[in-house]
Amino acid sequence: SPQITNKMNTPNLTIPLNSSIHDMARQFAAQQLTPEKGMGVYLNTLSVWAVHRYLKWLQIESEPSNSDSWHPGLRALFDVADLVVPNLGKLECRPILSGETRLTLPPEVTKDRIGYIVIQFCDRLQEAQLLGFAPPLAANSLDELKITDLQPLDTLFDVLETLESNLVVTPEKTPVDLSKWWQNIFDRGWQAVEELLPPQTIGLAYRNMEVRRAKLIELVTNKNIHQLTLIFTLKLENPEELGIHLLLLPFGKENQLPPQSPLPPETNLMVLTESGEVFREITAKEKDTFIQYEFTGQPGEGFSIKIGLGEASITEAFII
Repeated sequence: SPQITNKMNTPNLTIPLNSSIHDMARQFAAQQLTPEKGMGVYLNTLSVWAVHRYLKWLQIESEPSNSDSWHPGLRALFDVADLVVPNLGKLECRPILSGETRLTLPPEVTKDRIGYIVIQFCDRLQEAQLLGFAPPLAANSLDELKITDLQPLDTLFDVLETLESNLVVTPEKTPVDLSKWWQNIFDRGWQAVEELLPPQTIGLAYRNMEVRRAKLIELVTNKNIHQLTLIFTLKLENPEELGIHLLLLPFGKENQLPPQSPLPPETNLMVLTESGEVFREITAKEKDTFIQYEFTGQPGEGFSIKIGLGEASITEAFII
């Protein structure tokens, strides 16, 4: 839960943009299909990072790695610059270039936001200026933000304090309902294994009463982007018990099993109980090309999977 204790008047705060975040933004942009989309992703990435640094300075937790803007598939499909504030919601961090006085919000960011911060860049993108805050859009309101209508950044803390005071401890996201996997209904981001690993290299055939899906995991540390593949196998052991097998391996252009390249050392795979306690933790050692864990559960039970590296982590909740 954030510590909303450092409220201060910091109008037009300037955040320096170092080479590491430019390298990251450049990598994200290079994955896009057109130069125009690439530039949009570049500026969105810088915006999210600038707000993340601002909140960190104020000791307010935020999670770029759990945001849609940090997800390779979602940022390719949508124009998103969201930043997750754990348990409270998503801030949208919209870039505006020097000289512009207003911006139009893409449809995908006009809902499900706790507010908007507008960020303006200098000509050489060496620093970002936080211009102000706008509250969530009212129904049927215009999808346009004007700089002259922005509220001081302090308003953001009032919003966060209100949200925190009304907080009911619930999972940030709706848990993945594994019972739907038997009906071929899958949550966003969970793909057929063949879409991430070539079929001829998998050597894993579907068995009776077994479902297997894969998800691309992206962890961003200070200097590097680490892309991993999580393969999740759900197997019906008997009507009262399901087997769950987790396999975490590097993602790359030459995907194959067994993987040829090692996981980053100290990569963590954790299984958490429904109450958030650590049930099992597996850590990659140097030269480990994958880590895995297998356990069983009963229908209706909940658990979470947390994958981490350094300060970066992604958590997803499940219900059997």
